[in-house]
Amino acid sequence: MSERTPLLANQANAASRPGGLGTFSSQPAQQMTDEEILAQESAFSAIRDASHGVDPNSSAFAPPPDQSHFSINPSGLRVPDAIAEEQETRRPDLLIIMGAMWIGTFVAALDGTVVATILSKVGSEFHVSKEVGWLGTSYLLTQTAFQPLYGRLSDIFGRKPATLFASAVFALGTLLCGLSQTFGQLCVARAIAGIGGGGLTSMSTIVTSDLVSIKARGTWQGLGNLVFATGAAVGGPLGGALADGGLGWRTAFLMQVPLCFIHFAVVSWKIDIPAGPGSMKEKFKRIDVFGALTLVSSITLLLAGLSMGGNEREWSDRLVVGSLVGGMVILVLFVLVEKYVAREPIMPLKVLFSRTPAAVALACWFISMSQFGIIFNVPMYFTSVEGTSSSYAGLHLIPNAIVASSCSLGAGLMMARTGRYKRMMLLGGACAFIGPLSMCFWQRGVTPEWLYWITMPFGGAAFGSTLTITLVALIASIEPSMMAAATGVTYLFRATGSVLGISLSNALLQGKLQANLAASGLSAHTIRAIRSDVSTIWKLPVKQRGLAVEAMQLSFRWVFIGIAATGLLAFLCLCFVPEHPLPGSPSKTPAAAAPRAETIAEEDEE
Repeated sequence: MSERTPLLANQANAASRPGGLGTFSSQPAQQMTDEEILAQESAFSAIRDASHGVDPNSSAFAPPPDQSHFSINPSGLRVPDAIAEEQETRRPDLLIIMGAMWIGTFVAALDGTVVATILSKVGSEFHVSKEVGWLGTSYLLTQTAFQPLYGRLSDIFGRKPATLFASAVFALGTLLCGLSQTFGQLCVARAIAGIGGGGLTSMSTIVTSDLVSIKARGTWQGLGNLVFATGAAVGGPLGGALADGGLGWRTAFLMQVPLCFIHFAVVSWKIDIPAGPGSMKEKFKRIDVFGALTLVSSITLLLAGLSMGGNEREWSDRLVVGSLVGGMVILVLFVLVEKYVAREPIMPLKVLFSRTPAAVALACWFISMSQFGIIFNVPMYFTSVEGTSSSYAGLHLIPNAIVASSCSLGAGLMMARTGRYKRMMLLGGACAFIGPLSMCFWQRGVTPEWLYWITMPFGGAAFGSTLTITLVALIASIEPSMMAAATGVTYLFRATGSVLGISLSNALLQGKLQANLAASGLSAHTIRAIRSDVSTIWKLPVKQRGLAVEAMQLSFRWVFIGIAATGLLAFLCLCFVPEHPLPGSPSKTPAAAAPRAETIAEEDEE
């Protein structure tokens, strides 16, 4: 008996279950292969998860498609009474395990907003205010490279080793961040932490899917969402308070290390999920190492060129041109690797030629750029233009984080109740444009305080609702056998969008700041001092300070215009996402399966 046998023990009943496999295909269960049946059930499970409160924000990449091989009851099929009783007796252990995994989720969420609020302090201390964006970019680059590999590696070595590796590497990188004495050391340490951070959230999602039945998964993931939202909400003001206080910004990193130790200890004690079926050699062949390396190499070179051009060097400089050309060449190599070499590519190109997957991927790409641009630029605006403390600047991220998770869960519940999502999706996309657009009108001494707070939730509402709704729309539009490939592309676009959101907005800010400071009439020496240490603004004489603040405010206005443009592009992409009947929803009738199949066929022909 193979590991799959229990999952397939009741195929006939599953095929006829309302909203189950029969909603996807009219083909009799006995005529379908094991892989087709698992794909059908996996697709239905994914839609039901997202429609009942599963928040994709807690993980930047999808769990591996074969995760259900290890679940206690992943497919929702009937299990023997003995197994059901065993599950009940293991509930105390489940609480301990999930509590441990949520520590990792909390730390990952905390880390993101902590860093956003200490950027100004770090830039001032190391006199690298114009390059400080690399503090976030270096972390997200390695996270982008390694996060899609955790699912495969956990299949090979087991869930515990993969989770322990992520925890240990994140702890090491975070410790090195707190001990760094130069900005270069800090960026390298952040890159190391990103390798582990990519696994903290993804392994939490994977382990939840392993140990919790479909029926209860929405509840458990909902609790995980609350943990994630709490970490994101606490991180901003906490990081700012530490940066402003006597403890300093390094404490913001060092305080995370004990939490990592607790996470490591409990995972070592309680988690014991075996590796998946198949030989280790075959599993290694499934890992798209060359794809991940070429992708990150190309993004790094392109970002380096875009960051230096017009900022530190002229656009015609050899280093800038070489970085851009090299990045494009390696990007072409990445496409070739994905098309001809990778056995299971992290970006299956054929999926992008279908209407819905392409529109969803681009929408998630632009919405991630917008969200991360907001998170990393709003605190800097308040510290450098409004002259507030870092802790107060960080408070402005709380509405964004809370509303993002709330709208994600709310969108899922609304879809579960109504079976519809198009209007709600477009409303969320509109928020992605309205929020940053209103930020373009921020003005020191004119904009009332309450208007700042009202502006912030729009971006979070757009991000949270869009990621959840587009995930459901994607799964509902494709054949179940293509779900893993399509969702993989979408999650990869999310990750690269987050990297670009930070780096491109910082490049735009520094380019405009240099031009605006020069136009203000300030001396070259003063301009260099401000761009090296933004806190220099508040040490200038009153007249020069006013000119510098005005230049900084105008520069941020261009950044917010750029963010609004990405929000508008996300909205336009969402307009091309059609509405499909949702399996298991109240509006889903047996007759709706045929139109859905016809729509899929039409998209394939396109």
